[in-house]
Amino acid sequence: MRALLLVVVGALGLARPLGAQAEAGGSAWSPGPVLVERVRRAIGAAWGVEPERLRLEWGGARPEAVPAEDAPFELIGSGATPTWIVAFGPGGRGGPRVAVRAGVEETAVVAARDLERGVVLTEADLASATVVRWGPPARDTVVVAPGWVTRRRIARGEPLREPAVAPPVAVRPGESVRVTWRRGGVTLAMDGTALGAAAVGQRVRVRTETGRRLEGVAVGPALVQIEADRGETP
Repeated sequence: MRALLLVVVGALGLARPLGAQAEAGGSAWSPGPVLVERVRRAIGAAWGVEPERLRLEWGGARPEAVPAEDAPFELIGSGATPTWIVAFGPGGRGGPRVAVRAGVEETAVVAARDLERGVVLTEADLASATVVRWGPPARDTVVVAPGWVTRRRIARGEPLREPAVAPPVAVRPGESVRVTWRRGGVTLAMDGTALGAAAVGQRVRVRTETGRRLEGVAVGPALVQIEADRGETP
């Protein structure tokens, strides 16, 4: 990642990569509070989040090209990654360019202790903490809860997010399942065999007792709902 950032910085003519302030010592440039707030507001508008939730890490600028607090600037970047380029000057031309890494402060579910792979989470394993998610804000609303399973070792205090953790499996391959099919006011129920694994809300294929193969959604332990509007018929 650092090597990639150095390439990007060199290609854009930036003075220093992110983190160079710490390496360069006390002579490194740091933006003033007015400029920081202006850039924070611009990124907040681009991402649709409150500026006060943003945390910024700045790259360096050459001493002879330090931008003024009220200097005009343009943001360069898609917003899909943590890194933006702040291009100073009218229309983003004629001035220095500085890299800035942005993240969103959020409340997250974190590991309350060190966890090994394959642990089924309980309330004792979960804690709440304020963390910084580097990059744009998360658009998902999935909340990790007891019953989820770890897929790798997780350190204490680390945010619990997919794919490091996964929801509990509701349907297992080869398991007998109850299959329901609904259309309008008509409901059919039958027994079947799961042909794959799925958590609640995930799609899975099943084989009915007549040998028909259908695809549905896991809605609970050993329960599969067939969606009639997808053309699946028993």
